[in-house]
Amino acid sequence: MTTGVPDIADVTMGPAAPRDADAVCLLLAEAGLPTAGVLDQFPSAYVLAWRGGELVGVAGLEVYGISGLLRSVAVAPTLRGCGTGRALVADRLTAARARELDAVYLLTTTAADYFEKLGFAPAPREGVPADLAASPELSSACPSSATCMVLRLRG
Repeated sequence: MTTGVPDIADVTMGPAAPRDADAVCLLLAEAGLPTAGVLDQFPSAYVLAWRGGELVGVAGLEVYGISGLLRSVAVAPTLRGCGTGRALVADRLTAARARELDAVYLLTTTAADYFEKLGFAPAPREGVPADLAASPELSSACPSSATCMVLRLRG
């Protein structure tokens, strides 16, 4: 039975490469996400999803001290709802655990309910560690109205 939702089996994931920067920024812009600071830890902090040679998803885990910042989680509209976003986030959380980070934070203006389902909880922005608070994402790229969320990994 066809549901109209693409099959995630058609999607491959892998690390970003320097040549992917323009395509990533375009996908983020199309999703209405900020691109300021994306290239600061690109490509090493990012994982990409591809379908038939087309970039269809991205997620970043920037590291600041003992904390991570999950940012730039975007999936092409044609693949939303098939698990691509969840797979990208899971990959970045696995990377955070491998780096033995204490917590992963994120800011969102539209997807708090989605990230709550993945284990994140609302957190006061004022409680974010200082080195993370100084990141481009928190200091200027995201509006002050964005919901701050955290997933504690240790302690």
